[in-house]
Parts: sequence; structure tokens; C-alpha cells
Amino acid sequence: MEPTSDLPFWVEACRSLAPAAAWVVFLSPMSTIRGVARSKSVGGLPALPYSSMVLNCSLWIIYSVLKDEPTIRYANGVGLMLGMWYFHVFRENCSPTTTGLPGTMQQHIQLTGLVIGIALLISAGLPRDTAAEVTGKAAVLFCVILFASPLSVLKEAIISRSAQNIPLPFAVASTINTLLWSVSGVLALRDFNVYFPNLLGLACCVAQLVVIFMYGNGGGDKKEASEVELPLTR
Repeated sequence: MEPTSDLPFWVEACRSLAPAAAWVVFLSPMSTIRGVARSKSVGGLPALPYSSMVLNCSLWIIYSVLKDEPTIRYANGVGLMLGMWYFHVFRENCSPTTTGLPGTMQQHIQLTGLVIGIALLISAGLPRDTAAEVTGKAAVLFCVILFASPLSVLKEAIISRSAQNIPLPFAVASTINTLLWSVSGVLALRDFNVYFPNLLGLACCVAQLVVIFMYGNGGGDKKEASEVELPLTR
């Protein structure tokens, strides 16, 4: 990476704080997973937030190694460890015959392993810059796909005129997280693969805050945060 010592203080501060903000978002499913461990049942919870967390963080770690960018690596290293633990607890308390996760646990494991394996092969078989570009675009694409979850909840909130299923603390944390990474990506890292998904995420988070301010928490059946939100970080 190019030296960034000439950056303004506030940009350096955003870059330094960005990993910690990501960790806060990664910690958000903790209460749900503890509940699963206590009850020894996943109930109607999906496995997708946890398998996608493992896959998302793995892709960004591979990308950070190829780009030699420790900021991205620090953030997603913690996310990967937490994601693996979340997924392990979920798997231990999920019946092998459960199919509404979506799919089965085995399919989640196979798909996650397949994508990570392909990313590793690309990083080993292609020139470093090319491998970084391919892996980075794959990580960006995956982040964009993950926006389907918060956007669907946002749509439901607008239709029902109730923001009860949008947890305010998580929305605030996600807004701060995507803002810090957007600033870091544009002004410090100067990396499209970092700032593009985070700018999209920032727009989504701000929209959620606006909906919460407009409609509050009236009406509707509240869902667990992990059912409606997927951590979107770099």
C-alpha cells in the first residue's frame, strides 16, 4: 500500500477506528447465539447470517493479504473467529434434518468451503495483482447480495409503517461502521472494493435510521436481530 502519513488527522482517525467499529457489528449476534446455546435449539432462526459471516470475512482476509492491507485484515480476522464460533454453536444445536436455513447445514458448509477454496486457488495460481482484483470483486459482489436482507426489512417497515423489526442500536452501529469504512476507503486506502460496498451500506443504514425516526416501533411482530440483519463489513 502507498504511505498515508500525509493524510489529515480525521482521516487517519477514521482508518484507525474502522476495525473496532466492525468488531462491534460482528459482536451483534452474540446474544442470539447465547440464547441458542442455552435453549439447545435454533428454533426458526436461519443459518445464513453465520455461514455468510464466515465466507464474507474469509474473502476479505484473502484480499487483505494480497493487497498487504492490515486494516482490513485486523477487522475481518476477529469477524472470522466470531463467525466460526457462531456457526459452530448453531450447528451443534440444529437438527441435521432441518431444511429451512435456507437449505441444510451441510449445504452451507459445502458452499462456504467451495467459495473459499476457489478464492485460495485464485490467490495461489494468478499473479498477485490479478488475484487481488478477482478476489476483491467477488467480496464486493457478495456484500451487495447480502444487502437483500436489510433492504427487505426496510421495505416491510415502510409498508407496515413500523420500524419494530429494525433494531436501533444495530442500525446506529452499522451506520458508524459503514461511514468509517467509506471514509477510509475513499481517502486513505483509495480502494474501490472497500468504499463501494460501504457507501451502499451507508445509504441503507441511513435509510433505516430515517424509517425508525419516521415510524417508531409501533405494531408488528418483532424478530430477532440476527433474523433480519447481516453484518456487512470489509
